[in-house]
Amino acid sequence: MASASSPDKGTGTALIHNHSGNDMKSLLISLRFFIAIIFAVAVYAAWSHERSVWVILVASLIMALIFYLHIIRQQKSITQLRRFAKKADRNEDFNLEEETSAFPEGELGEISRHIVRLYQHLKQSQEDQSRLKRQLTQNISHELKTPVSSIQGYIETLLSNPQIDNEKRQQFLQRCHAQTERLVSLLNEISILNRMDDEVGLRSITQEHVSISNLVNGIIQEVSLQLEGHGMSMGNQLSEDIIVKGDASLLYSIFRNLTDNAIAYAGRGTTITIRATKDETFYHFTFADNGVGLAPEHLPRIFERFYRIDKGRSRKLGGTGLGLAIVKNAVILHGGTISASCGQQGGLVFHFTLKR
Repeated sequence: MASASSPDKGTGTALIHNHSGNDMKSLLISLRFFIAIIFAVAVYAAWSHERSVWVILVASLIMALIFYLHIIRQQKSITQLRRFAKKADRNEDFNLEEETSAFPEGELGEISRHIVRLYQHLKQSQEDQSRLKRQLTQNISHELKTPVSSIQGYIETLLSNPQIDNEKRQQFLQRCHAQTERLVSLLNEISILNRMDDEVGLRSITQEHVSISNLVNGIIQEVSLQLEGHGMSMGNQLSEDIIVKGDASLLYSIFRNLTDNAIAYAGRGTTITIRATKDETFYHFTFADNGVGLAPEHLPRIFERFYRIDKGRSRKLGGTGLGLAIVKNAVILHGGTISASCGQQGGLVFHFTLKR
């Protein structure tokens, strides 16, 4: 069933009205012209008494009957299409199966059914987009509210207790700083997602040749202290000749967010391994850890925006719930696909492709 806002009523349904109206006028003009010819032949036959003329007249009448039946059939499709267009103009609900089955067989009927299916698909897409936008707005509001409320609470405590000891004051200020960093991280990731959404619409990203092995080596250096603090190791098994043409910052986001996710949730003593193979079109990457992993029922949803398995733990570790959504969008923008699975020896494995 369809509801919500109708897609571009001023153009789509107007085209249906105009197109069906013009087709019907053309058919009626053709029929009138054909009848006029038959009438002229009949008058000539009555005047001439020639047998051949009567044969032509009978054949013409048969053709006229066939043409008339064809027009009636076309008229049924056009009438049904007009009725559907009016229903679409009024943004009424409709049943796809009932609407499509109402059209008669034939070329025009098939075209009409295709129009109805396209309209239903467009309307459903708009409904889904509207729902996702509302959900995203609610999630963003909630995520922003948490650190802002924490910062406000700490500052109000400091202001209302001017005699608080320095150690406590320092502790509150550090917590404010941590929440501020989380807020900045959240805003940055929302900005990245918005940028990628825009680029999906424009079908364009910055193009440059990026060495993935060098990019990963740089990330390993950046997170070396975090890896050491968690007793973790990270192995880059990528060959030097893996060069991807794309946006350097978005490619960085893919590997950095996967790394941050593993550091935050894989557990102490984990080993992270990055490998790749290639074919004529794609590089096939595997980003794996041998950590604690996660339950299989969570796998279909881990790329959703703001989806968290353990919300309390995620917020405590500074997670925004957007990292893997950024990874997925960046991979898609570079012509690839991504999936996740549980490792055979435990842990989590990400499989993704990037165009060469």
